[in-house]
Amino acid sequence: MRFTVVYLILVSFTFLSLTPAGVSLAELRADDGFELDELDLGLEEDEEDSEEEESSGKKSRKSEEDEELDEEESSESSEDSEEDEDSPAPKKPAKKADADEEEYVAAGKKIMAVYVFEDSHTVKAASHVVAETASHLAASKDYDYVGTEAALSSSSSSWLKSAKKDFEEGKSLYNDLGIEEAAEKFKSALKYFEDNMDKVGDMSLMSEIIFYLGASYSLIDEEEQAASYFSVYLSINPDGEPSDSFSDEVMSAFNDVKSDRKSGGKASVKVQSNTDGALVFIDGRIAGMTPVTLRGIKEGKHYYRIHKNGFRAAGGSISVRGGKTASINETLTKDPSASAVAELEEEMKSGFGSLAMVRKATDLAEDRGLDNVFVVKASLGADERLKYQGYMIDCGKKEFKKSEAVFDLPEKGAADKSVSLNQFNKALVDDPYEYKSISDLLMEEAELLGLSDKAPAENEKDDKEKKPVYKEWWLWTVVGVVVAGGVAAGVVCGMGKCSGGSSSGASLDVNFQ
Repeated sequence: MRFTVVYLILVSFTFLSLTPAGVSLAELRADDGFELDELDLGLEEDEEDSEEEESSGKKSRKSEEDEELDEEESSESSEDSEEDEDSPAPKKPAKKADADEEEYVAAGKKIMAVYVFEDSHTVKAASHVVAETASHLAASKDYDYVGTEAALSSSSSSWLKSAKKDFEEGKSLYNDLGIEEAAEKFKSALKYFEDNMDKVGDMSLMSEIIFYLGASYSLIDEEEQAASYFSVYLSINPDGEPSDSFSDEVMSAFNDVKSDRKSGGKASVKVQSNTDGALVFIDGRIAGMTPVTLRGIKEGKHYYRIHKNGFRAAGGSISVRGGKTASINETLTKDPSASAVAELEEEMKSGFGSLAMVRKATDLAEDRGLDNVFVVKASLGADERLKYQGYMIDCGKKEFKKSEAVFDLPEKGAADKSVSLNQFNKALVDDPYEYKSISDLLMEEAELLGLSDKAPAENEKDDKEKKPVYKEWWLWTVVGVVVAGGVAAGVVCGMGKCSGGSSSGASLDVNFQ
């Protein structure tokens, strides 16, 4: 019995002497290096917010009985609120200004693309390269780029419902052989589109209305009018055929116009805007970036739209004559997202690929209800070679992939033949792999936080200094000696061989400085 008591006292003494005053082993482990969460730069939540959540998490740990009681109370409260008709719930702000407004439904992932140039010289020299990247993105089946950017710049789409209504009424009259009345309905539907060209991302319905107009005028022997509408239809759909069935008379007139267009004259269109680097759409297709002169435009009527993130789009129509140059000069006005887009563009210029850039992009996407953000930066070196950088950011999964290429500038009109550019575009837009977690950028920017700006030898020294006491080899050597001494002393005393019958024992003081 004496042996057991002495042994327990010695072991307790040893444990207490190994733990510095006021410091627990749990605290020693907490000081052992840093976790990844400690590097959080606010991508998902600020450090203070995470501390508050941790504190509130501790306070919210209740017993099972309390949780069940809370659930019953909340259930009763919700039932009472449903039965209480005299006190209606506060109204939430309406998402739409008009109850008849058409809701935009994306054909793919909703994506916003932001393009920046190093300077004005790069805009003029490389805008056709960036326009090719935009065209590649617009052609993707995974993303609804054109539809998304049109919806973002549109304040209302209630006009679209009216256009559809007139079109359906016109088709009904057309099928009942009320051709002249049908033509008036089609013209009314088309006017809705022409008055809102800045909001039109998908021109398929508009082109269908235009074909019905050509068919209507063909049936009432207005051949010139019919030919003009068929020509506009072919500008939007160069190789297109109508989706509905039409009489042989209509199709014959349409095919005649199609044949004549092959030998028709071509014109040029000079497009400018008050802000450079705006995308130019001609008849629904990306044609370039402002400022730009577009050549090889078929004579006749064409529709255009000019778009840049942070600005309200502008749109309209223009008629060109073969051998002539027409001009478009539009002033884009800023929209509510202008400041956020400007901040993102500034971050792209000064710190492309930084965590701050990615965070601004994801914040902007979340504010606008987007799935992805696509950012591209173009800069020219002293040798006039293009440095091309891009990021595709998946905001929902908090992932990204990047690509970079340096290549000779392709000639204007030949950007689609550049091997380097095609590889760049496919890597960012088409390749579903190569994504990495955005949190990986935290470690990449550790140097900016001063966590890895020392020489390797100094880092090793610091790591050694920060090494917890309980991990030192000599500590456990001392523990072994003390425990062994305590056991030996206990055995001796237990055998009754302590001199004078008193328990003088052995003691060892271990002090850590």
